[in-house]
Amino acid sequence: MKIFFFIFLCITLTSCRFESKPKGSFFEFVSQSDTTCLNDIAKAKKDLEKGKLTYCNYSGNIINRYLRYEKELIEILKENNIDFRNEGSSCIVYENQTEHCYCELMEEKINHKYGEKFIDSLLNIADQKYVSKHINDTMYYAQCDTRPNYPNDKEDSADEYSEVMQKEIDNAIIYPKGYVKKLNSDVSAFVNVSFYVDKHGSAKITYFGFVFDNKSNHKFEKYFERELNKIIKTTGWKPAKIRNQNVNSDMVMRYWFE
Repeated sequence: MKIFFFIFLCITLTSCRFESKPKGSFFEFVSQSDTTCLNDIAKAKKDLEKGKLTYCNYSGNIINRYLRYEKELIEILKENNIDFRNEGSSCIVYENQTEHCYCELMEEKINHKYGEKFIDSLLNIADQKYVSKHINDTMYYAQCDTRPNYPNDKEDSADEYSEVMQKEIDNAIIYPKGYVKKLNSDVSAFVNVSFYVDKHGSAKITYFGFVFDNKSNHKFEKYFERELNKIIKTTGWKPAKIRNQNVNSDMVMRYWFE
């Protein structure tokens, strides 16, 4: 059997699911040579015979993305006699072999029993419960619906880089004598700045993490900390949001040195 190797990042939770299904049950059309899928179906049927239903959260591949409200969802599913599992994907794809057939069959059976909107309603209830319990906690920025934004940065910024912050620091920073600048783009010289950003838009710098390929530059870390504390804005941030509510969160922003 020919094996194709590929490396990818699962950006969405459903990126490894079936793209399309024929009319009727998908499982009426599985090839006898698709042993991966057939084995999954056999396991699912055994569980179904015991009255067991399972909801699968597709958590990705190289980067696993788990539900922030997983604990609340598990509790609600249990009340409805449904188990929970995180379903990952392999980085190895075998020709003519189909993953996730266990979960696909379970989804089909849940939809048949409860209706296609049933699980979505439980996800919504679980998330509401999560937010109500944690509304005053400090949220992990990547689990927020929208991340904190540096003052005057574009609202849809979704990563750990702020062009506005980069330019502000570039315009104000004075490099100390003896600092060795990068000769090319292959050399790393940056600092990850960790923040606490409250729901009112005030930020506090909590940590600096420096990376210099040129090790001699590490002796300037304290100098750069003092300068960056003077330059980086800590008011006027747009706070993170969950379910359209402002929340306290952490945040990490990267500044690239020359």
